[in-house]
Amino acid sequence: MEGSVTMDKNFTLEPWETGKGFVLSCQARPTSDRLVVSYDER
Repeated sequence: MEGSVTMDKNFTLEPWETGKGFVLSCQARPTSDRLVVSYDER
């Protein structure tokens, strides 16, 4: 992912997942001017 997002609510991800930068695209809102999301990256 390029850019930054925030999630106001998170009832699914564990603290270690958010600590590693995981986000839910269905809950995330962009906080940067540009956002690029790739679902193919590993």
